[in-house]
Amino acid sequence: MLKPYVKEKLEEKIGLPVEIQSFTLESGRTSLDFVINKQAAVRVVAKYRLWEQSFEGRYQLRSDSFSYEALMLKETDLKGHFKGVSEEFSVEGKGTALGAKVDYHLHVINHAAEKIILHMKGAELSDLLQLYGHPALAEGKIDVEVNMPDIGEAAASGYGHIVLHKAHFNRKLLKELYDYTLPEKSYLHGRIDANLEGKNVTVLGKVQSDLFTLQINNALVNMLSGQWSAGYSLDVKELRLLTKNKLSGPLKLDGTVERKEKKVRVTGISHSLGGALRFSIDESTQISFEKLALEKLLSLLKKPVYAKGEVSGTVALSKENRKEGSYTLRIDKGELSAKAIEKWSRYRIPAKNTFSLNSKGTVADQKLKGSATVHSTLADVTLTDLKYDLQDKTVVSRYTLLMHDLNAWFPKSQVAGGMPVSAEGELKFTDSLSISGQMRGLGKKLDFSYDGKTAKVNASQLFAEKMLALTGLPVYAKGTLDTHMVLTNLKPAEGTFTLKSIKLVTDPHAMKKLTGEALKVSIVLDASGTFKKGIGYIHTRVKSSLGNIYLDNMLVDREKKHFKGTYTLEIPNLKKLHKVIDRKLYGPLVLKGEWSKNKSLTLTGVTSTLGGKIHYTLRGEDLHSTISSVPLKNILGILGHKKNFLGLASGKGKYHLKKKSGVVDLDIASFQIKPSSLTSMIKMVIGKDPARVIFSSTKFHADIKGKITAYTLHAKGTRSSIDITEGRVDKRNNTHRAKFKFVYEKYTVSGKIRGTIDDPKVSIDTSALFKNRIDDKLQNKIEKVLGGKAGEFLKGLSF
Repeated sequence: MLKPYVKEKLEEKIGLPVEIQSFTLESGRTSLDFVINKQAAVRVVAKYRLWEQSFEGRYQLRSDSFSYEALMLKETDLKGHFKGVSEEFSVEGKGTALGAKVDYHLHVINHAAEKIILHMKGAELSDLLQLYGHPALAEGKIDVEVNMPDIGEAAASGYGHIVLHKAHFNRKLLKELYDYTLPEKSYLHGRIDANLEGKNVTVLGKVQSDLFTLQINNALVNMLSGQWSAGYSLDVKELRLLTKNKLSGPLKLDGTVERKEKKVRVTGISHSLGGALRFSIDESTQISFEKLALEKLLSLLKKPVYAKGEVSGTVALSKENRKEGSYTLRIDKGELSAKAIEKWSRYRIPAKNTFSLNSKGTVADQKLKGSATVHSTLADVTLTDLKYDLQDKTVVSRYTLLMHDLNAWFPKSQVAGGMPVSAEGELKFTDSLSISGQMRGLGKKLDFSYDGKTAKVNASQLFAEKMLALTGLPVYAKGTLDTHMVLTNLKPAEGTFTLKSIKLVTDPHAMKKLTGEALKVSIVLDASGTFKKGIGYIHTRVKSSLGNIYLDNMLVDREKKHFKGTYTLEIPNLKKLHKVIDRKLYGPLVLKGEWSKNKSLTLTGVTSTLGGKIHYTLRGEDLHSTISSVPLKNILGILGHKKNFLGLASGKGKYHLKKKSGVVDLDIASFQIKPSSLTSMIKMVIGKDPARVIFSSTKFHADIKGKITAYTLHAKGTRSSIDITEGRVDKRNNTHRAKFKFVYEKYTVSGKIRGTIDDPKVSIDTSALFKNRIDDKLQNKIEKVLGGKAGEFLKGLSF
């Protein structure tokens, strides 16, 4: 009947499952056999005198091995005797435990041991750690010797020694449990010595390792009152081991521990973090810190060292449960590390910056409530209604943000006079950060949200000039833009976006700097795209009175730095672009092709606007073109010359953009001069009409070096030819020079070209042509007429 009661009491005392195998209670005698956790057998046999309340007996504890949760012990076999009454009894025994031989004798009076003799040699440190509920992080041997047989007597004396022989840490277990790799052969050893003199025991101790040192000084224990005190010094070279890899770095701590009137008080001070860290723990907890180095504190917390400064504050926890209290926190002389911020967030900030922080709050019911304010040269931030659930690790707060000048966050920004931007909203942090709010300063409206996965931006009437300036581009246009973006994932990017102009006009001042002409043109912009696995697929339309450009099938891969797409450029009238392109061209032009950019830009395309086809390829700085059967009159037309010549031009050209050098070679099929007053004049003089001559082979060659172009032209027919040699066009001084010769059967006309690029003059050697045929008066008249008309002819052939 008593077995259930005995079982309940034993499990309550031991804290492990117990199985009662036998229990007898007879007059003056009792015996009990039970098994702890089905592994350790215990047998107790005793005699008792009920009226005297005395007892005497023997006991035995035996187990081949014992494991419970993380606890694993080797063979244990202890047996011995006990004798006395409930207020005063003695226990003695011997055997094997913790891998060592043990013998002991205790005398207990009113639940306090007053006579202690204990000998244990070679106990396993790993077993001892597990016995007290810790992982077996180290392996080694411990010797214990206590000889205090007369505790409590006035002249009592005795001693005690605990020696930890050199032990080594279990590096594999540390890595597995805390993801921390210790140096090889890391060790620890130590010794504690106690001396009994009368009612007091003095204790000195030191545990030393290549990782830390713990020194116990001036420890004093009063064996009668139970009061004690001690000084300690802890010097940790690496905190990862002692904090389960939650903290990192060195820390030195000095303080005291005392017990008085059954109350324990611990104090400490550390200067390892630059300033002073003090704490006091008794019924309540008080922590104060003054001018701690922020960079050292961040390293201690295993955070990137992105700032430096002085940290001060207080923490006070109530005596009831140490889970309620208040705090203050202040950071002075703060400075963000521009390099660390860029590495951590990819944002660039000014190297010179300052900030300060003030925060205060209370803690109750596992919840922190408070507020925080940050002032800095970059921005001001205020967190209000800040709530932090200490149990769920969640944060909720309202925030306001004022960026004094957005230029500071965009190094290439060209916004004059600064650019303040503000935002306000709510932020939450559970497993991830979520934030929502409205931003002011970039346009009429900008709403944004992010829930840890999906990011949304909905903006109307963004100021185009501010967006251009922020990216470091000149403000070529002013107006407003609408955009809508939804990213269902940030890394890699997944989502969609649209961007449309509402009213966009080029800025005349900026365009004059760019093109030399104060252009004011309305622009319509329409762009949209999707992002899949971090790659953007984009379509863009830009329309204006000067022309339209369509960028389709754009692929944007920022990770691999690969970009490509197709384009169409439509220009209704090249004349409107004279100052933009620094060249006088006329008529419409349509270009179509593809582009790509890896390390350099590659662009290919074709135009059929001039008839025939012109193919071109730009790779980096090298431009190559191929002309196929393009009517010569159309080439003259786009260049703004009179269409006095016929034929189909084919050939190749190459040009280096940076060196400004190149070569052009053209073959002109069926080259022919159109009838004109010039051809009529020549017909009158030589009796043959040049307009009826078709040159079967015509070759044009030009070498371009900077602003100087050297050229030649050779045209051959059945009975005629044209040769232009030593041609030289010099844009530096606006000159055009060349020699020419026209042959028709037995007639030869030679001359020179002199003058400007736009208006070359031709001089002809008429002596051979008119010798013995025309008098001087007619000769001068023809030369005058021929020279003027020839000038128009050669102007059409200028390159």
